[in-house]
Amino acid sequence: MTKTANEHSMQSSHDVSSPDVGKLRPLVVDIDGTLVRSDFFYECLLQCVKHKLWTIPALIFWVLRGKAHLKARLYEHGGEYVSPDFLPYRPEVRRFIEEAAQAERPIILASGSDARFVDSVAKHLELEGPHFGSSGGVNLTSSRKAERLVRSFPDGFDYIGNSSADIAVWKAAGVRYGAGVSGGLERRVISKGMTLERLTPPERMLKPMIKALRLHQWAKNLLIFTIFAITYPAYGLGPLLETGIGFVLLGMVASGTYVINDLLDIEADRRHATKRDRALASGELAVPVALALALSLVAIAHVAAYFIAPLFCLVIAGYCALTLSYSFILKRFAIVDVFCLASLFSLRVIAGGAIIAVAPSPWLLSFMFFFFLSLALAKRVVELNRKRDTVPPAQWGETLAGRGYSVNDRDFVISGGVATAALSLNVFFIYSLLSNITLFSSPWFAMLAGVVLAFWLLRMWYLAVRGDMHDDPIYFAVKDWLSVVLGVILLVLVIV
Repeated sequence: MTKTANEHSMQSSHDVSSPDVGKLRPLVVDIDGTLVRSDFFYECLLQCVKHKLWTIPALIFWVLRGKAHLKARLYEHGGEYVSPDFLPYRPEVRRFIEEAAQAERPIILASGSDARFVDSVAKHLELEGPHFGSSGGVNLTSSRKAERLVRSFPDGFDYIGNSSADIAVWKAAGVRYGAGVSGGLERRVISKGMTLERLTPPERMLKPMIKALRLHQWAKNLLIFTIFAITYPAYGLGPLLETGIGFVLLGMVASGTYVINDLLDIEADRRHATKRDRALASGELAVPVALALALSLVAIAHVAAYFIAPLFCLVIAGYCALTLSYSFILKRFAIVDVFCLASLFSLRVIAGGAIIAVAPSPWLLSFMFFFFLSLALAKRVVELNRKRDTVPPAQWGETLAGRGYSVNDRDFVISGGVATAALSLNVFFIYSLLSNITLFSSPWFAMLAGVVLAFWLLRMWYLAVRGDMHDDPIYFAVKDWLSVVLGVILLVLVIV
């Protein structure tokens, strides 16, 4: 029989301090997936991939020496990048152990993670111990953890766990608590004749998975329809379906690479004011699930793209490669990072041309590149504004986490952004007024479109410089009513 989170919350104060439980009976708490929503093993592995790629081949030799040795080496090479201060602790579990501590019950951490990590978490939470973790070649999970706890606490203990590896420990415990327990595991525990009191509701994976895909960012992929829109009178509606399918496939690749980027930035995101709420940083989505999701999306999209047009498959492969290069290293270099972002927008246009076998004009690609280069620089200004407003002037010379810019570079970034905005407008006017394109039915409409575009760009930069823009410029524009109105006006000028 299990108790719901609401039922438990109504009686938790009684549970932690009643004579039946005993004030001195230790409350033993697992860490990975229980106290913390993430798993330290995967956290260290991610940091090794990001900061010490040379350790990946060494994993083979570490695995051969056992799980405890593997965890120890991962801690030594990746643990320094994972701070206990920013881990996604479960508030329900923290509240419960705080109540138990107030009732003068010993709080003990026992985890399969490396013992040094366990000690760092205990220090952060100000728990006296003793605490237990993997060390000396012993991987402290399942029956080994149960045996250690039984030896250490012969008068009994209560236990909070979350996974099938905790079943052996629950068998040896007095009162059994679950946090982050799946419905299937709950039924399995019940089938073994044990009761389990839930501290948290059942985990739901679908919502965090959708959240991690950042579907709102698919709006950027509408650029894939650019070539179709320009060539529509000549080619008709025939290529529309193929381009629409291409839009979905490009979105799948983009979502997959966003998930990989979030995996690599998981620690930095937790220190960020808004990014800490992302599915991975908050621990809502498990690292193995996220990795499987990302690889599946990218692989399926590439296979499907090949059957639409081999050249389209090649373009999205290039898009994927550039995105991953950006995520791994290129975003750390000033100027190089924004050139990558502008190139990714240009590749979206090229992808649309590859589907219908129409090469984009160099003028069009030039406009796209400089236009989105300006917006990428605006995004950096927004980030620099946030740091300028949150740190003292003495720290303005420090670069942004994972970036190559400091607050002192703000004036340079603004100058570059405004200059590239002007350059994109120059290209637009020359391209739309002097070339033979059929996007506008009249040069007057082309001129008006350029005026609307100029107003929008100047307004975006005005807001960015003043500090009134707090999001990615594209995301901001989608939510900004005036930007939407101007976008409708541009669309009308194209249609009429």
